[in-house]
Amino acid sequence: MRENFHATSDATRTVVGGASYGGLASAYAALRHPEIFGNVLSQSESFFWAPEGDPDSDWLTRQYVASPKLPMRFFIEVGLMESGPNPRNSRSQVVTNRHMRDVLAAKGYTIHYQEFNGGHEYLNWRGSFADGLLFLAKD
Repeated sequence: MRENFHATSDATRTVVGGASYGGLASAYAALRHPEIFGNVLSQSESFFWAPEGDPDSDWLTRQYVASPKLPMRFFIEVGLMESGPNPRNSRSQVVTNRHMRDVLAAKGYTIHYQEFNGGHEYLNWRGSFADGLLFLAKD
């Protein structure tokens, strides 16, 4: 991207984002490479995920708890109707997203968190994607 399209190498101006497992992967990429990704846009992130064999959910949230505060900002949203059990039969999307929000806030991250009246569908993420980009683009 940098070579072919003159994309910035400034992490404070670089956003990584996704929905569901894509949101999980985005937050993980930023955790592992904060020198590249300084902004995370996460829509209905699957924070309940944990590697096979790990008996607890919220694996990525636990990684953020254990890591030092990094130079990153977050836009996180989840639907209020994402309240059912997830594939691991652990806490719901709403609960795990709220937990990550609380962990990030406690560590002092800049975060915009919102909940919408809807479920886990692309239709619900289409308008707020732009909201996330606008929030993360602010200085």
